[in-house]
Amino acid sequence: MVLNLVGTGNGELLKVPDIDGDGIEDDATCFKVNLLNGENGHLIGTAVDCLSMIASVGDGLALVGTTYFNFPQGTLVTRGNTTVQPVTKAIVTPDGQSITHITGAASNENAILEGTGRFQGQTGTVRLSGMVDMSNIDIGQITFDCLFVIALDPSSSE
Repeated sequence: MVLNLVGTGNGELLKVPDIDGDGIEDDATCFKVNLLNGENGHLIGTAVDCLSMIASVGDGLALVGTTYFNFPQGTLVTRGNTTVQPVTKAIVTPDGQSITHITGAASNENAILEGTGRFQGQTGTVRLSGMVDMSNIDIGQITFDCLFVIALDPSSSE
């Protein structure tokens, strides 16, 4: 699946599944945006991108991203260790949105935490290649244009 998270979200403090292994849900700042089919641009649901364990590293940030993909057929929850770096040249999306940071995450390990409906019992890998505008982060707002490539393991469905 190629999915595109697009839109401006206002940060909301929520809980996400345990990150640090203590068995307790962790705090995250979450942003709800539109979920588009990355191949044709059609609206197919909503996404909630939750950012936790945020740490400054050089000019950028390291964080844990927990993303909820909400489809009519069910929800898929993924997690990745994410890098966020300032752009070094001016970047603008095709619709004219200025971008301040490039973001990415990938792993060859299972990145799916849980699923409901058609995604129950699924495993697979996730790659994030994204662009964000963090110029309004001081008011708790981020604008997203992030592509997620999710490769579901065909043998993992129940």
